[in-house]
Amino acid sequence: MSNHYTNTVSTVLLLFFLFISSASSSSFIRQYTDGFNKNFQQENGAVPDSIRGEAHYLRQHEQEISSRDYKLSASNTVKGLRDRPPSSYSLKMESFNTLLKSTNADKYVSRPFSAAGYKWTLVVYPNGNKNDNGAGFYVFNRVEKKYLTIQDTDGWRFSYFKTMWGFSQVLPVNTFKDSNNGYLYDGDHCEFGVDVTTPTVFKESELFTVTDKFYNPKYTWSIQKFSTLLEDSYYSDVFSIGGRRWNIKVYPGGCATGKGKAVSMFLILNANEKFRPYEKIYVGAKLRVLNQRNFNNVEKQIDNWYNGPGYGDGYGWGYYEFIPFSDLKDSSKGFLVNDVLMVQVEIEAISSTKYFPKENGAGPNPNVGEADHLHQHQEISSRDHKVSVSSTVNGLRDRPPSSYSLKMESFNKLLNSPYTERYQSRPFTVGGYNWTLMVYPNGNKKDSGSGYLSLYVAIDNSTLVAGQQEVYADLRFYVFNNNERKYFTIQDTNVWRFNVFKMMWGFSQVLPVATFKDPANGYLYDGDHCEFGVDVTIPTTYQISELFSIADNFYNPKFTWTIRGFSTLFKDTYYSDLFSIGGRTWTIQVNPSGRGTGAGKALSMYLNLDVNEKFRPYEKIYVRGKLRVLNQRGLNNIERQLDIWYQGPGYGEYSWGYHEFISFSDLRDSAKGFVVNDVLMVQAELEDISSTKYLPN
Repeated sequence: MSNHYTNTVSTVLLLFFLFISSASSSSFIRQYTDGFNKNFQQENGAVPDSIRGEAHYLRQHEQEISSRDYKLSASNTVKGLRDRPPSSYSLKMESFNTLLKSTNADKYVSRPFSAAGYKWTLVVYPNGNKNDNGAGFYVFNRVEKKYLTIQDTDGWRFSYFKTMWGFSQVLPVNTFKDSNNGYLYDGDHCEFGVDVTTPTVFKESELFTVTDKFYNPKYTWSIQKFSTLLEDSYYSDVFSIGGRRWNIKVYPGGCATGKGKAVSMFLILNANEKFRPYEKIYVGAKLRVLNQRNFNNVEKQIDNWYNGPGYGDGYGWGYYEFIPFSDLKDSSKGFLVNDVLMVQVEIEAISSTKYFPKENGAGPNPNVGEADHLHQHQEISSRDHKVSVSSTVNGLRDRPPSSYSLKMESFNKLLNSPYTERYQSRPFTVGGYNWTLMVYPNGNKKDSGSGYLSLYVAIDNSTLVAGQQEVYADLRFYVFNNNERKYFTIQDTNVWRFNVFKMMWGFSQVLPVATFKDPANGYLYDGDHCEFGVDVTIPTTYQISELFSIADNFYNPKFTWTIRGFSTLFKDTYYSDLFSIGGRTWTIQVNPSGRGTGAGKALSMYLNLDVNEKFRPYEKIYVRGKLRVLNQRGLNNIERQLDIWYQGPGYGEYSWGYHEFISFSDLRDSAKGFVVNDVLMVQAELEDISSTKYLPN
């Protein structure tokens, strides 16, 4: 197991982890920081000379916190390309290879940024997080002009004890650093980013049920003197079935395609029925012209959605050509006897919908006619959105959907209906726009969904202010699994572009119908119950970012300090004169008697940033260089590497070096040539110094 672990992290690039910061945990952080610095000294030799301020912020997550407890697998993690840049934070690096080659500067930590009321930092491990098995993250691909995206179907739970989450295996290092692949471009440039969203439990939901047992499901209307009817249409008396009031409407002379050749007949919701805005009901019924000579009736099925009168054109359903005049006029057929026509309706199923929280009669946009809202999407599918295996992921998550939830208690009624192809939820509001969740029980046949459960989201065009306005949204759909007590989730790495020409997007093949309707799989439970949901997130383009670059060519990269009368130095600490390299001011610190683990046995030496250096809060610089004790007899110098992050004085670690730089025995041995005529010569050579620009400043 350990060998596999080691091999894995050596071949993958861990690009991203996300920290959430807490100002209330300083005592824990200080103990943690001290422990880290001891380990760092033992493993690498170079240690900070001071521990304060920003060091606590940077170090609190280093050692024991990883994503190991978060079970990532191929089933719930997806990578893909998307057009839009990240919405929360962007990080551009112009000197990435320098960090890639570094042995000690194992990660880059961005400055904190705010998202959803919390402070976060984006962390990049160029060579992988050795502590991990080597809110979606992004890597810009210059060749594709798109962002490689990695995300997970589930939400991540940040807490005091788990402040860091991310992905340990984003891209292989060799893939990333090969410029032909487009991640490193213009020599040494690369870009990263992150979206952080904090979902809430939905505040709006609906419960859909269907009743199929009624005390008296039939109503019969005897129409006297049928041949003498001269009006265009006639209504039956009002009758009640299933808690709703109805009328049968007959056109004796026919209407539309039946005019002049057949009787037209419809089942109508009574005009006085009270409906909430956007409310609709599913009705299964049979309309009949009864045969009065005990032959076969003429019977036609109704299997449709009804809207309340005044909320659209779906409050009356029936047939233009119900029975031809030729059959009525033929007395032997028995439909018209003694000039009496008998018609009947038998209602088999009526749905009801409860909305939570309860409304006061107003929907999200009550001025929009429901008919427009229902029919505007009929010819629109997701075909233009390129969904593929590389960008779509299925998985399970614990948290319920955050935008809208729909529970159905009579799903098989829709599943078995050949006419009612979809269920469309009441509108819900996200980001100032009205949306509806649409469920196709037998798949959207216009979108290669036959035999599958299809799920879509549609935007109400009345909330698109301008005709050419576009709205980008991240969509995540849910199907509750009662066996797992979790939510099956499907999402895409890319965002979906809604406009007046494309108002409906989603997935045509969410689950095979056979899989869904088998109770053993847990999607249909308690007989006929199921639950769906959706998260709609409106991403914005990041407003803050940072640009990281490294300078490696300096006019004079070396500073040499000649310490005279070395044996007479009795103070604990001595500092060189100030010197400038790479736009920063430095000083060399020497402890002649040693300090820390070197006390009494070795010279200690450090490279310090000048205390007057100006740093922004959280700013840091990467420094690569060498500290030396020069050999004055032309033999080998004592040289040690610096490869570390510096924080500004007052913000953290601004002094780095070695407690045991050169032993006293080597210094005292005149033959070795380090102290000559009581003179010690030490030197600093700086090879790389980073700078960071923050936008906005």
